[in-house]
Amino acid sequence: MAGGGSSDGDYGLQIAPMLDVMFVLLLFFMVMAGKQVKEAELGVQVPGASSATSTAKSPVTLRVGPDGVVTFNDSAIDGREDREMPKLRGRLKALIEASPDQSVIIRPNEKAPYQRIIDVLNACGAERVKNLTFGG
Repeated sequence: MAGGGSSDGDYGLQIAPMLDVMFVLLLFFMVMAGKQVKEAELGVQVPGASSATSTAKSPVTLRVGPDGVVTFNDSAIDGREDREMPKLRGRLKALIEASPDQSVIIRPNEKAPYQRIIDVLNACGAERVKNLTFGG
């Protein structure tokens, strides 16, 4: 028979059209892979921007210990008795005035008092910290 099928109308699996489609797709992807534009980074140092970008790129880490002591980049700043946290607010205020987009990461201990974590959040909110995240 000319159609390649049996007399009962069952044509079976046609492998030739599938191979044609696969070869066309392979050809398409090979041609498109050759047309990709490779991007490169230029190492340009802008004068005066190195000090501003170095403070903005390194995030500030606030840790809340299990005893409620708050540390600012691994230096103790406020004890557990101050709920208003004047020292933390002063350092955050100076930091945000210098770089408004400064990122701050709060890393509380799993046994830290929840009220103390809320106090740290309130201090960050009072000093208008925009980029605030929690770390593990």
